[in-house]
Amino acid sequence: MEKVKQNRYEAQPSSCRVLCKGLWIGGAVTLAVIVSKKKWRESLIQGTKEVKNTSAEMLTYLRENREEIVSQVKMAAKDVSQVVRDITKDVKTITETASHLKESSEEIIRATKQATEELKHLNKKDV
Repeated sequence: MEKVKQNRYEAQPSSCRVLCKGLWIGGAVTLAVIVSKKKWRESLIQGTKEVKNTSAEMLTYLRENREEIVSQVKMAAKDVSQVVRDITKDVKTITETASHLKESSEEIIRATKQATEELKHLNKKDV
């Protein structure tokens, strides 16, 4: 039984190696095709330059506006925290009101039953 487990585990690394080799070879072939066609190569270079420039601009913006961004995040966190507190308070109020309504309803039902019993009792005396 252990030999079966060992063989199964030993087979996995070799299949992974084959897959990795296939991916590397496929990547190399794809890169070779892209590099061999001038139009594709220029398109790839242009796209890479755009990604570089956009990343640099984003990094510059983040560096220049770091304090403002941090401040906005803090304010948003405070706002969210306040909203959560308000919601918690509202839920507590609703729960207390519902509990009070339940107690009041039970009292009304008891009082109504008592009044009904008293009326029945009075009707029996009158008859």
